[in-house]
Amino acid sequence: MSAVSPLDNRWSTLAPALDAQAEFTGVLTYRGSVRIDGRLEGEVRATGSLLVGEAGWIRGRVEVDELVVAGTLEGEIEARGRVELLPSARVRANVRTPRLVLAEGCVLNGRCETRPAAPAGAAGPAPRAPRAS
Repeated sequence: MSAVSPLDNRWSTLAPALDAQAEFTGVLTYRGSVRIDGRLEGEVRATGSLLVGEAGWIRGRVEVDELVVAGTLEGEIEARGRVELLPSARVRANVRTPRLVLAEGCVLNGRCETRPAAPAGAAGPAPRAPRAS
């Protein structure tokens, strides 16, 4: 059974953008869904989903709609929709996302900030109510 079996079939048919023998340093930008099974050092900026496969290793900043990790990730994570860590995931990062899913057995070291996603077109957080004196 593969590490991505808890997910729907879209991951099983997704060819890796970086296979297990590949290394990349720099900024990766894309739209859609991408799978990383190799090593990436730098940034990932995407409108879409990122799967870090069991052999995948990322060090840097990740900013995507959805992130699923079965491998190793170190750095900063900002997911506009959700982050899911599978049982084989090893993550050392600060995570900001509206939804965080942790499978039994995964490792997460870092700071987590979860809050509802902002509605489309929202300018930012709502103003705070004044404190009573």
